[in-house]
Amino acid sequence: MSTTQLPFTEDELSDFTSALTEWPSTAFDNGYSEVAVSPFTTFYFLYEPHSWRDTSLLMVDTHEEFERLTGHPYRIATHPVTERPHRYGSKRVPDLRSLITKMKGSEAFLFSFTDEENTNSSPAIAGCFYRKRDYLNKRDRDDDRPPAYSYVQFYYRWQWWLDHQEDWRRFLLSTIEKLRPEQVYSGFSIANPLAFEARSEISVWERSLTERFYGLDIDYPFGMSMGMDESLPAGLKPPTWGFFLADHWRAKLDVSREHVVAVAKAAGIRVYDCKTGLWLELGDEPRLYPVADGVPPMHVALNALLRPLRNDALDLVGTGQWDGDPNVRFNRRDAKRWLGRFDKESDWPNAAARIRKNAVSRSEPT
Repeated sequence: MSTTQLPFTEDELSDFTSALTEWPSTAFDNGYSEVAVSPFTTFYFLYEPHSWRDTSLLMVDTHEEFERLTGHPYRIATHPVTERPHRYGSKRVPDLRSLITKMKGSEAFLFSFTDEENTNSSPAIAGCFYRKRDYLNKRDRDDDRPPAYSYVQFYYRWQWWLDHQEDWRRFLLSTIEKLRPEQVYSGFSIANPLAFEARSEISVWERSLTERFYGLDIDYPFGMSMGMDESLPAGLKPPTWGFFLADHWRAKLDVSREHVVAVAKAAGIRVYDCKTGLWLELGDEPRLYPVADGVPPMHVALNALLRPLRNDALDLVGTGQWDGDPNVRFNRRDAKRWLGRFDKESDWPNAAARIRKNAVSRSEPT
């Protein structure tokens, strides 16, 4: 993407917005790559230093289970050491389990798979897996920053999810029990391409589309998993659909599971009990919630409960702004406004838009 011109015109943005209103998982083709809104699920988790090998193997198990579930769709795999993309099944990509036996806990473990051959395009089905390295030296142990998260992120086709909801939910709840994550988010977001440099264009799309859809999430684990004040280990982000409230975070609210369940059910939110927390679903299925339809009341209700845990400093700036760059991305002020969009006193995206019916959304499920 060039930093001297816009990646889309206002007409193209309007057309993409209209298409997403009709079908919430849609792609925009700019001639050399595609930007697509996609269903996603991301697990953010910690692990004990002594269990780094078992955790690595569990991540491989999770990858293989998801691959079977989605019908073996992958075309590209990244090398766990060089991170270079190769044809799926290539001998250049080592066997993951064999590699784990040769690794050390002080080494990070990163591997990805995608069905998209163009690494600058959003994938339709993909998995990204990262186990942070185990910090063993004294300087890192004494660091006061929150511990960084490892993560597992999936993208999948919207029609596939509609056709396999129960299979997906069994997989999700099983993965929660195995990984024991600190946070899990599921809903719609722009699917990040495999190529790191493509993130710059994605961040411009995010800034524009989040003004039009309350339910479009931003989920970029590479930046959000870091153990910094501006990352998820320091606090939550507002859920857009599925969300795992771990007991660790619930204890910080000083409320019981029963209290959370009562608040959720009163708002029409589904609750699934897990060993280490509660899985919550805001409605029967993920939705984008066009701003024109008003602020979704379920999100307002859950936001009121979780607000003390929210990280209002969460970094959405991404690659930042260059001199002469006409593209609009999140700055710190607008990032905080977007994170607080379900607050009753919020003015996101603007005060006039929120005057509309914000008690009941007019959007119907797909």
